[in-house]
Amino acid sequence: GTFEEAGELESPRPSALEFHLLKLLLLHDELIPQAALHLDLNWILHPLVRQIVQQRLSAQKNETWKTLAAFLDECDSVEMRNLVTEAVAEERKIPNPEIQLADVVLKLRNQFLDRQIASLTQKAGQPQISDAEKIDLLRDQQKLREQKRAPLIAK
Repeated sequence: GTFEEAGELESPRPSALEFHLLKLLLLHDELIPQAALHLDLNWILHPLVRQIVQQRLSAQKNETWKTLAAFLDECDSVEMRNLVTEAVAEERKIPNPEIQLADVVLKLRNQFLDRQIASLTQKAGQPQISDAEKIDLLRDQQKLREQKRAPLIAK
């Protein structure tokens, strides 16, 4: 988001990818089991998106999901309700939602792994790091790169 958009005191916008995940999970109940199986909530950066997705997956798991309207009533904050409302407001049909969900989850995972790899690279570049620690960090980096090349697996 730009500074103009952030004029009001609210959290920054979720990424387009995370917003699309919200749309998929709020508009397509049939995708919830697949999401519950493959999506790690740690992959979601935006705190409100993470909270909404977590509540949606929990509602399914605990068999407390009724309707979107009931879900909206259970939202903790105005920001949360606004984000849910915005995600479901667009009437355009989403083609191939199962394929789109798999793509979004894979991209979120890969972005998460990229952040971890970047963090290890930064640590390895610090002068006070011993050679042994550098080797460990590089080994960890390699494992993350291998995970990134692997297909999505159930948690």
